[in-house]
Amino acid sequence: MYPHLQPILKPIAALLPLLFVAPLYADEKPDVIVVTATRQPMRASEVLADVTVIDRAEIEKSGQDTLPGLLARQPGVQVSGNGGAGTAQSVYLRGANAQQTKVLIDGIPANSVSLAGFPLQYITLADVERIEILRGPASSLYGADAIGGVISVTTRRGQAGLRADGFAGYGSHDTQQANAGISGGDAHWRFRVEANHYQTDGFSSRRHARNKDADNDAYRNVGGATSLSFLPAEGHELGGSYRKNKGLSHYDGFSATSDYDYRARFATETWQIFSKNRILKNWQSVLRYGEAEDRQDSYDGLDDWTYPTPVDAIYKFRTRNKHISWQNDITLPLGTALLAVERLKQEVGSAPDYTGAATYTDSPNNRNTSYLAGWTAHLDKHRWQINARHDRHSDFGSKSTYGLSYGYQFTDALRAHAGYGTSFKAPSAYQMYMDMGWGYHGNPGLKPEEGKNAEVALTWEQGVHLASATYYHNKVKNLIDWQVNTYRNVNKGLLEGVTLSYAGQFGAWGLRAHYDWLNAENQSKNAAGVGYEKLGRRARDKASIALTHTWGALESGVEVIGVGRRYDTDYLKTAANKEELGGYGLTNLTVRYALTREVSLEGRLNNVFDKQYETARNHGTDGFNAFVGVRYTPSR
Repeated sequence: MYPHLQPILKPIAALLPLLFVAPLYADEKPDVIVVTATRQPMRASEVLADVTVIDRAEIEKSGQDTLPGLLARQPGVQVSGNGGAGTAQSVYLRGANAQQTKVLIDGIPANSVSLAGFPLQYITLADVERIEILRGPASSLYGADAIGGVISVTTRRGQAGLRADGFAGYGSHDTQQANAGISGGDAHWRFRVEANHYQTDGFSSRRHARNKDADNDAYRNVGGATSLSFLPAEGHELGGSYRKNKGLSHYDGFSATSDYDYRARFATETWQIFSKNRILKNWQSVLRYGEAEDRQDSYDGLDDWTYPTPVDAIYKFRTRNKHISWQNDITLPLGTALLAVERLKQEVGSAPDYTGAATYTDSPNNRNTSYLAGWTAHLDKHRWQINARHDRHSDFGSKSTYGLSYGYQFTDALRAHAGYGTSFKAPSAYQMYMDMGWGYHGNPGLKPEEGKNAEVALTWEQGVHLASATYYHNKVKNLIDWQVNTYRNVNKGLLEGVTLSYAGQFGAWGLRAHYDWLNAENQSKNAAGVGYEKLGRRARDKASIALTHTWGALESGVEVIGVGRRYDTDYLKTAANKEELGGYGLTNLTVRYALTREVSLEGRLNNVFDKQYETARNHGTDGFNAFVGVRYTPSR
């Protein structure tokens, strides 16, 4: 019965007896503050949205060393990759394309011209303090690219008192990881400086390959970050931050017989300055300017035409986002108002080079000016959130979006909310103006992709236990696709699903579990009038369960992840070769032993049963692998 669910259900069923080994405890859970859902700090229990918050402590306990790897374990998120660390990774939030998710780094939009969206694989978790995942359309708050939701990354900042932290580890494939930081401050000054290093010999990113495509694909990433804040008086803060990572990532070509060393040199860089000021007792202002840059130089061999003697081809891409915003939070007699204005300029440079020495020229830039307003409030058992935004884009004109949410508190433990919102994704400068030569070019006549989303959710929260069920229905039109040597608005789609999640504590036992059902459809037809069905690389079923236990100074954990079968590309109903990817289940183990209050030994075993699987057709994934390390973290 239900054979397509067996890769998910079998390993999870093996863990179910463990749920009954301890009585239910009703300890109180500290309040979690969420910012992304409203752009204003709110308690998670009052938010009218589907949000996950991953703090620094959870990042350290997760046993993950890459941001996509951490995201893949969260509700409503699926990830596909073209190999191991450093290769292209696509993150699908509620089934939306990777470019339909807004990425923020310290509040600065970081979306790139990369077809996989911003290269999240280049962000090291070493300098991440907090991640917020907002599922659902958020264009009324954040503008373009927020059809599927928002991933907001906050980097680490200085704290009062002088302290240092660090980590060093070693694992399979000669993987080496190290990071160290120092922070300090007093009542008026705060600073932090850190450096990080990650390298691995990796494994072949292409399955069943020959020649150089069969070798291991190494990856190296080095970087650092710094931040400084000045707090002259209560309610006022001036500061800035800077972070950069650069390195080299090897990957494989598409022929499976290449004798060329495919590789990419990359650099990601973000910086900002800000001024937070309490103008009046009820008026908080934040003025911020920042830039985010993504640079990638890919060295490809033209094997399709020149095999067995490849010819160098260098593709250079650069995206620089320049963002300025002024946000005002005003406390009203009932609730809080939000008033803000933003301006984003995206500069794109691209150049194909088939000889190794072509020039590098800039494409036209686009600019977007935005005005937004919101009102969030509650009265007795009723809560509501209203947001509206108007964007004026230099290329496609004006676009207005809005979001409406209402919540009701049935009991102290049980609440529900419903919402409706519109969203859009602006065509990137690359999609409109890129010129790859040989007749491959952009399309300046592209229209924005547009979404209309409705959702309802029920949440039960008592003590340290939190369970929720969310249903969403997102209709998207004007989807941008590559057809006949250029980008075109050709598709319409449906993103519909249910997310069930639970997190709780049973004495020394901790439990997290979630299940996602996703119906991601391409509802358009091809040139022959034949319809599509499922969007590629997005499984209908995904589930995970993680169980931890604390034995004094020892904390151990087991995690099982199940992903159902899916198609490698959009599934055409009449296709003879459906390019189906099989479902799979993975089991991971973690252990952490506290030598002292500050020093701990950590270890993890990933894919302990050495499962062979694919997230993208013919691209490799890691089998059984291990990693051990030592961490120094001062007491918080």
